[in-house]
Amino acid sequence: MGISSPSLSAILCTFNRAELLSQTLDSIIGQTLDRSNFELIVIDDGSSDDTRKVVQSYERRLPLRYAYQANAGLASARNHGIYRSQARLLLFLDDDDLCGPKLFEEHLKTHAQYPEDHFAVLGHVALDQALSRKPVLHYATEIGCYLFCYSNLKHGDVRDYPYFWGGCCSCKRKLLIDYGVFNPVFRFGCEDIELAYRLSKNKLKVVYNAQAVSTMVRDIPFDAFCRRLIRQGESQYVFSQLHPDPEVQKWTEMIGAEEEWQRIEPVYEAVIRSARELDRIANLKIELGLELDDVTLDLLHRAYRNAFRACKLRGIYNRRREELKNENDGYAGHARD
Repeated sequence: MGISSPSLSAILCTFNRAELLSQTLDSIIGQTLDRSNFELIVIDDGSSDDTRKVVQSYERRLPLRYAYQANAGLASARNHGIYRSQARLLLFLDDDDLCGPKLFEEHLKTHAQYPEDHFAVLGHVALDQALSRKPVLHYATEIGCYLFCYSNLKHGDVRDYPYFWGGCCSCKRKLLIDYGVFNPVFRFGCEDIELAYRLSKNKLKVVYNAQAVSTMVRDIPFDAFCRRLIRQGESQYVFSQLHPDPEVQKWTEMIGAEEEWQRIEPVYEAVIRSARELDRIANLKIELGLELDDVTLDLLHRAYRNAFRACKLRGIYNRRREELKNENDGYAGHARD
């Protein structure tokens, strides 16, 4: 790399979120890090909306490069960004987060303190204040830890691979080029932790910087969150099949999953309906300016917990069933030959 290479390559992958993308790009304009010290690489993963036009409107305001690819999923898009990057340090961004003014600067600061290639940095994602009042998002971030959860972290902590969280982490480019990038089999979910698991064999450690702040601004209603968790379950199954390590089996929640799904499957729809109705009532109360009492919260959180676990199990079962079908089809085709 030449002397003029930037200090940081920020990789922003996006798909059909043009409106949110413009907010993210606006937040990057406000970075305290001088624009000569970073580049922004936007990978458009097959969007059909105005994503390209939105990015083009920022070309004179940001040191950015844009690349389009046929839709292939988040892991593939991030790899595309990695190979287009020029800087020694890579920062992965999400297209539904607003970057705090010092985000880039804080990541660089922590990497300067931990210059060895095997150190990555985890930033802090906060939930937009308006969204934090949404019961399902409050539960997902503060209680169930389905999106992000920092309650057991303090600034400066050095953690292992399960804390390499895709859209708010940075790492040295050399670590990825030397030891592996994202596995493109993961279109959504687990792509970050599966990569980090492989990198852990080469001493990966993750340093938490609570001052490297970004803010999530996308609402995820109950039904959308359920669909997200089904996809997450599918990815966890794939992860578990790639790595038989007992540690991976535990992280992917595969131990006892088949038996648990057999118990839940007959009542799955009822579990989801019940949680959906409680979620509707809770949101209505909040819209009316009413507080949720302890009894209501307890019932709601139990309903969320049961529904979200059921969705993950359904995803695991869906992928397992698909795999068995493919195996049976293969056997049948071989027999006909």
